[in-house]
Amino acid sequence: MHNKFIKFLSSLRFTLLLISLLGVMFLAGLWIPQRSLLSQAMYSQWKHNSPSLVAFFETFGFTSIYASPFMLTLWVLFFINLALVMWQRIPLIKKRIALPEGQPGNPESASGYPFHATYRLPTGMDGSTILGLLRKRGFAVIGDSNGFCGVKNRFSPIAFGLFHISFFLILLGGMISVYTRFTGVIDLAEGETFQGEVARYTASPKMPKIGPPPRVSFTVKSILPMLTRGVPTGLKVRMVDDRGVEHEADVNRPYKADNSSFIVSTVGPAPLFVVQDRSGKEIDGAYTKLNVMGGKEDVFSLAGYHFRAVFYPDYYIKNGAPASHSAEFKNPVFMISVERQGKTITTGTVTKGGSLAFADYQLMLKELPYWVRFSVFKERGLSIIYAGFAIASLAVVWRFLFYRREVIGIVREEEGESLLVVAGRSEFYKSLTEDEFTAMFNKLLDNDGRTDT
Repeated sequence: MHNKFIKFLSSLRFTLLLISLLGVMFLAGLWIPQRSLLSQAMYSQWKHNSPSLVAFFETFGFTSIYASPFMLTLWVLFFINLALVMWQRIPLIKKRIALPEGQPGNPESASGYPFHATYRLPTGMDGSTILGLLRKRGFAVIGDSNGFCGVKNRFSPIAFGLFHISFFLILLGGMISVYTRFTGVIDLAEGETFQGEVARYTASPKMPKIGPPPRVSFTVKSILPMLTRGVPTGLKVRMVDDRGVEHEADVNRPYKADNSSFIVSTVGPAPLFVVQDRSGKEIDGAYTKLNVMGGKEDVFSLAGYHFRAVFYPDYYIKNGAPASHSAEFKNPVFMISVERQGKTITTGTVTKGGSLAFADYQLMLKELPYWVRFSVFKERGLSIIYAGFAIASLAVVWRFLFYRREVIGIVREEEGESLLVVAGRSEFYKSLTEDEFTAMFNKLLDNDGRTDT
């Protein structure tokens, strides 16, 4: 009973059944609205309009179909099937790497050997010498001068098994990556601490179907930007994790933790603006991450007023209008427009440590740190995928460069001369077999004593 069940799990019929069911589930995922793709309001409305249908889908987990128990069961069965098929190939591989048993065939009449030749052996060379020379050439030799067989690269069929293993790993890693993938964007300023809170991401991140989002904790210690047209060309971000270990990231080197990559994608100013009254008392204030690079305008609010900000990293006056020499933070200046109830009260420039008077207040720029945007990615299966591709590359190189060659032969006496009669074949490149074996035996015998082909 056990053997029948294993045979069924590894059968082609079961493989086709699983692939068909997986295909049906993927198509169903395109037809059934998925909870992760709908807003809470849209999902609630759908549930209100079709309560019975939604309840049915929820019972079987079809509103999150790719992470449903049925889908995960299908994937488990699929990988069990694939593993059993690979296991069944082991005896075949062992058979293919085994040396031929019994007396080797007659090289003059053996079929399936494109290369046939007879050589006169030089004086002092006999069958045992030929066998020794073949072994030095990497052939595993059995038999003697009355009939021998030599196989070179006999273990090359193992590469066939490695290729199947690589396919298994790539598919497994891909599935794990899909189910554990997280993507999000977060903006952090100098001195700001991030502890993995999902609510801190700037937009709704794409949550993993299985597993948690990145579990990280670090504080941005410093941001040192060099920019061209608002794009970081040189940017060092130093961070300290919750263990006190310092890390450094830049545009080409992400910070990695918990199978996650925090990739620096852009940078901008995060000024500390404070509103004071005439007596110098602080009415309101906040660090504000402004998306103002590349001439963009951003808005922030303090003390009931709205402030429109345009940023000039390297400020100067050009033809009577504000401009910037470059995108580098050499002479940073904000052009601020103060508004209330849709009306502009005043407009002016504010430098670090400077102020802009409006109504009965003044807006002061006390500090000018930077903020940096991290694109966050988390996938747990990438290392498995890389291992699969590495094994596949090894298997391909092994299989096609170190392919199997086989030669059979005898040494006989004829009219007082010792003759070597051989036949050879190779697993691939059969059209080159004759040239390869001809060159090999001529070099082994160190002569051109071939009598026929």
